[in-house]
Amino acid sequence: MLEVINKILQKENIKVGTIKKSSSGFTNQVYFINDDLVLKLTNNDVIKQKLNKEISVYNNVKLNNIPKMIGFGDVDGYKYVLLSKVKGKTLYSVWHTLTIDERESAVKQIAEILKQFNKCSGDFLNDEFKDLNWADIWKSKLIEKQEILKGLGFNVEQLNKFITNNLEVVFNNNTYGLVYNDAHFDNFLIDCGKVYLIDFDRVRFCPTDYEMMIFKCMCDNPLKFASEEDELTINPDDYKNIYGQLKIYYSSLFEHEFSSVRIYVYIFEYLMGQAIKINDVNWIS
Repeated sequence: MLEVINKILQKENIKVGTIKKSSSGFTNQVYFINDDLVLKLTNNDVIKQKLNKEISVYNNVKLNNIPKMIGFGDVDGYKYVLLSKVKGKTLYSVWHTLTIDERESAVKQIAEILKQFNKCSGDFLNDEFKDLNWADIWKSKLIEKQEILKGLGFNVEQLNKFITNNLEVVFNNNTYGLVYNDAHFDNFLIDCGKVYLIDFDRVRFCPTDYEMMIFKCMCDNPLKFASEEDELTINPDDYKNIYGQLKIYYSSLFEHEFSSVRIYVYIFEYLMGQAIKINDVNWIS
């Protein structure tokens, strides 16, 4: 791997000082170069598609609170992207140390970052990452989950009534935009009070309130997305006001008549999917 990394850095005219492998990065292999650059690379064909999407985000989304792309390309079968390294720590790792005012300032910045991100066009994305027929998509998702629940012996009468009588109206009249789709505190860094957003391999073009699926999941269960190292410092009470503050600072995200229902359904379907993956749906009542 070191040989590939050196070829990439030579191609990008980067003089090598230090190369350190990151302990994070589940999708790509991630390395810190000279402590001021981040190199992501993969030779996995499936993951390459995600990295291509991330590269296209950096090429098309110009915000002050995200890393700058230094270069990208292919070397010896590896797809790579080279980024400026954002200084600071994840919000998960420092949230317990922040004052009430510092926390509110961070939430206000998150609201602004997401607001600006959601305003961006998704024209640059491949069609597979654009969800334009929202009601049809959610009808398909919920019917699939209904059949799984039915097969497990659960009473699905209420879910069936929602699909039949309410789904069409609830999932129409959409406001579309670029959705980050992974908004939890491991992807927000803070440095001297300024908040940054990193990692863009889950980005989609869809209704903007879908942004709240992951974010509200985190607020309701902050341990869910935290690293093992950060779990030790997390107090759920420290997260209970975050969602309400975000609703104040990004109120337009919640303007849909059925906003609360939509977000509830997003989370229900997501958690159902997670439960199915680990073959544990005993928590469903």
